[in-house]
Order: sequence, then C-alpha cells, then structure tokens
Amino acid sequence: MTRLIRADLLKLRRRTGMMAVVAFFVFGAVAAYFGAGFFLDDGGDFDTATGVLTLIASVAGAIIGATAGGADIESGVFRDLVATGRSRTALFFSRVPAAWIITLGMLAIAVVASALLSSPSLGSFLRGGAQVLTSGALTAAVCVGLAALTGKSGPVMGIALAFQLGIAPLLAQLDVLGDARWAIPAVAISRLDGAEGILASLPLAGAIGIILAWALAGLGSGLWKTRTQEI
Repeated sequence: MTRLIRADLLKLRRRTGMMAVVAFFVFGAVAAYFGAGFFLDDGGDFDTATGVLTLIASVAGAIIGATAGGADIESGVFRDLVATGRSRTALFFSRVPAAWIITLGMLAIAVVASALLSSPSLGSFLRGGAQVLTSGALTAAVCVGLAALTGKSGPVMGIALAFQLGIAPLLAQLDVLGDARWAIPAVAISRLDGAEGILASLPLAGAIGIILAWALAGLGSGLWKTRTQEI
C-alpha cells in the first residue's frame, strides 16, 4: 500500500501545471490578503484570512482530488494496473492519502504563514487551521470518489467548484431551508471555527458527523465503481 501511495503521490507531483495553479491560488490568496492589509494599515486579521483560505481549500481539494481520482482512468493506466493483479480497493484508496498529502501540505503552510503575519491566539489558530484543513481534506476525498465514479476529472472539478463557491453559499442564506442547511458541507465546516447564526444550535459532534457522511458517500461511490467497472 505504501508503494501505491508513493506512486500516486509522484504522479501528482509530476503534474507541474496543476501544482503551479494550486500553489498560485493558495499562496496567492495569503499574499493578496495580507498585502492589501499592509497598504490599508490594518495588518490583516487571522480569522478573516482563514475564512478566505477555507474557500481556497475547496478549490485546491477539488483540483487535486479530481486529478488523483480520475487521471489513471482517463489515461488508460488503470486497466494496466488491474491487469497486474493489484487489489482494486488498494488502487482506489492509495489515491486519497496522496491527494491529502499535497493538498493539506500546501494549506498547512498557508495557515502557518497567516499566523506568523497576524499573531492570533492559540485558540483562533487551532480553530481556523482545523476549518481550513477540513475543507481541503473533505473536498479532496469527495472529488477522488466522484472522479473514480465518473471516470472524468474535469467535469468533477467544475461541479465541485460550482457547488462549493456558488451554490452552497447561496443555499446557506435561504431561511426557508431551516435546519436543513446544516447538511451543506461548507456550513458544517464553518461550525469548526465557532461560527454563529444558523449554526448556533448545531452541535459540534453533529457538524463532524455531517462532514464524515459527505466523505464516506463520495469515497463509497468511487470504491463501488472501482471494484465493479469492466476493463
């Protein structure tokens, strides 16, 4: 399993264009926010910075996760890997930690850099960091599963980004949905940072359960397709 993870990690790292795009979004967001704060003489706030990074984390997770989950299928390499006798389950699950290593590695650096530039309290650092990393980890895991399910990485990236950046924020503002808004991944993730408003009565355990449910649903669908698809 370790060899498979290393192989998938190497495949992702060799995609220099993808790595450059993700790095641009993640580190560019930090530079832009604190750069603007410097010129406006307010220095920038860590909580606001992690709020921005939480959105960027979903972008990074979607790009890397979808690539990890669908690249082998699109290129025809998956057929060759299965023909060698390797376990399909192992082939699927090796993609997840590979996607996490790259996604969370970049995000962790960005969070630490934001903390160094704003000097937050330990509590704010832990809450904000957890929110950012969870956003990236969840989106990457779900996109690995969806890309494996569909066999396409591009459409999965587009759908995930449209939902996370456009549809989810809109749904979260609809009062008519009531507590059903808790089921929106971005809303549940916001609870990790102690968000108020519609989250005031959402238990932390409930938010964690919602996040895990989304991850399991995405990964479960991808695993099912990986184990049953004909080659």
